[in-house]
Amino acid sequence: MNKRWVECPAEEWSDAIVAAMKLGGIDYLFFVSGSEIGYFQEAITKAEMRGWQAPKLLTMVHEGVALNAAMGYTMVTGKPTAAAVHVDVGLLNFGAGIHTAWRGNYPVMMISGTGPRAFPGSMPGARDNYVQWVQEPRDQGEILRQYTKMDHRLEHQDNPGLMISRMLQVAMSEPKGPVYMALPRETALLPMPGTTQFPTRDQLGVARPSAPDATDAKRVAKWLVEANNPCIYTAQSGRNPESVDELVRLAELLAVPVMDTRHSQSLNFPTTHSLYGTGPAPKDADVVVVFEATVPWIPPSQSPSPDAAVAWIDPDPVQSRFKTMEFQADLWLAADPAKTARAIHDAATTMLSKSDMSRISDRRERLERRKRELVETAEEKAKKAAQRTPVDPRWVSYQIQQMLEPEALLLDDALSNSQSLREYNRRSLPGTYYRRNSSTGGWGVGAAVGAKLAKPDCDVVHATGDGFFMFGSPLEALWAASYHKAPFLSVVYVNRSYSTGTRAVRGTYPKGAAAGRGDYLGGVFDPPPNFAKLAESVDGYGEVVSEADQVGPALKRGLEATRKGHPAVVAVWLPTMVEEMKMAD
Repeated sequence: MNKRWVECPAEEWSDAIVAAMKLGGIDYLFFVSGSEIGYFQEAITKAEMRGWQAPKLLTMVHEGVALNAAMGYTMVTGKPTAAAVHVDVGLLNFGAGIHTAWRGNYPVMMISGTGPRAFPGSMPGARDNYVQWVQEPRDQGEILRQYTKMDHRLEHQDNPGLMISRMLQVAMSEPKGPVYMALPRETALLPMPGTTQFPTRDQLGVARPSAPDATDAKRVAKWLVEANNPCIYTAQSGRNPESVDELVRLAELLAVPVMDTRHSQSLNFPTTHSLYGTGPAPKDADVVVVFEATVPWIPPSQSPSPDAAVAWIDPDPVQSRFKTMEFQADLWLAADPAKTARAIHDAATTMLSKSDMSRISDRRERLERRKRELVETAEEKAKKAAQRTPVDPRWVSYQIQQMLEPEALLLDDALSNSQSLREYNRRSLPGTYYRRNSSTGGWGVGAAVGAKLAKPDCDVVHATGDGFFMFGSPLEALWAASYHKAPFLSVVYVNRSYSTGTRAVRGTYPKGAAAGRGDYLGGVFDPPPNFAKLAESVDGYGEVVSEADQVGPALKRGLEATRKGHPAVVAVWLPTMVEEMKMAD
């Protein structure tokens, strides 16, 4: 046998499929039942009984939650995951999660069965149910083709193990991203002679992240060494924990401040560090280095000066997944951020003069003072927020950060309140802060399930707006957390309104009818559901809070419940956005 192929026991194609998934790094298959994907249940049960290779099948009761949970697992572990659903309607029920998977570069294998089309009785898996006549679209892959790196319908001439390995090879190579496989029941039930051979994902090989050209690294290093007001902007580089340490080394060497962009997806730099959050606006910097950020500023008003030197570092720096991009740079480097930060650091160490070191030392002291001022100002704002009635969302964000252990995972889905959540973000360890890198609502509550499965010994806290909480099918997610023993705490900012339907409407029509009447029809949902009851319905802990002095104790009670194995929801009542606008006026 070729050493670059494995041999696995298999009686049906489905046995080869699940074996290749496990050998390709997939630990869990997040599974939503469907009439034509029962072969997954049979193959994985058989594998467990016989000691064959297969991922663990996790029962899920909503497709959107299944996909978000798969993303939550891969964002914490870096490993691929899979979600399997029912024909075309199951794919449609993935909903906006496919957008999140694509924009967030999650290596998730999305799988669905297809409506059987073999003539009844002609072969195993052929049509045998009336509903199957309405389950065949013209092109099932078209449903999500724009949101995947690759899609494929498994055909009779394929080697099933090879095709799974190939899809995972593509998903895990940079820039990472989701793939889709359609698995016809007739094909999955094809017999095998007892064994199957195929190359695994690792035998095919995953593309290694690239290092920058030495000349380019020296060029960026020279810019930074000579700069008076440099800044690094990042959003996603922390998805690789190694890049955090490398970015710290570079920033500390040259006293370069590091700024997260508005849609930062991960902890890219310790937020407690004196160089974090102390940088200039892009338009005021003389050297700008972008590490894996899709939109580091809004052009042209916020763009760097034409005299500034700009380097853009990303596995795909020109953002080929986006059609319209207006950004400009002097140097586009298609390279791994961690390797590039290391190369720039090493190059810079060879060119520092005494004059450079003195200037850098002065900048370091200035930035340290700036950091202390920012922390002190934020603390003062929190103290004032504690006195406000109704509860100030800033106070909720402050209390969340006060209770978190260093190793705890924080999932930020707070949207309009994300700014205050990040202002009090005291995360210093890589892999402890996550946010969706998309405009999708509802990611967090499902992702928290996957995150807890990935780190069962760590607290997982999900901070969310009430609108996004409802978008995420919270009942189904809380059920999964309870059933699979993956409890987490959801903190819901209950402002009973949408920023899009209130602030945005007034911004577009400042003197319009909606602003004039003041009720913002379509933007407010008051009273809201009782979110605490959702947790109680699945043997969880739920609490509604409306007083500032009860926020901290309630959060601690909720977190303690999760440590005892129960999912928890603490819903904090805030002013509506209409009330906030009136107070601001």
